Amino acid sequence: MSAYFDPKIIEAIKGCYLIIDTNILTSCASNEEYFHSFLEIFKNNSFLIDPIVKLEFLRGASGKIFEEKNKFLEFDQFTAMIDHYDLYKKVYANTFKIAEIYANHGNSNIPLGDLLIVSRLMLYGNNYLFLTLDKSDFSTVLFDRIGIISLERTTNNKTYKRDIIDHISILRFNNEKYERMISKK
Repeated sequence: MSAYFDPKIIEAIKGCYLIIDTNILTSCASNEEYFHSFLEIFKNNSFLIDPIVKLEFLRGASGKIFEEKNKFLEFDQFTAMIDHYDLYKKVYANTFKIAEIYANHGNSNIPLGDLLIVSRLMLYGNNYLFLTLDKSDFSTVLFDRIGIISLERTTNNKTYKRDIIDHISILRFNNEKYERMISKK
């Protein structure tokens, strides 16, 4: 499995908490080689699972698939993020402002789960980064793109194999951008 990235970026984020988006969890859970490469690249980081991401990851699964996905989330290097009412009051309040900012920048259809994730990310400091394949709902309108990791994987269809290159964005929520957007209203 090939990976392409700037080692300086990996060194610069050493020790940061990495919050993983649903699309990356799905890629990791579906391809063991991809998952091992992912872990090797980010071996000096801690991985956090947002409650909304967990819900998105498990949504629609049942029976054996649900059990397998839930077991994957129990991987010892994944830490579930704190989830309590006081935190959600803040997230909920932020969500309306974030939705308006995105609507003013041409993305009025951002999924609710992504709105909640962005709203939660704004509560954390610079030591918390978000990893995603989704460049439209997690754009540089409110985030700084720290770097991009390109990681190859193969998917097996019933009739053929397909090579895919995932471009993982490493993002940091930028509170200054947020404040500028809010003050433009």
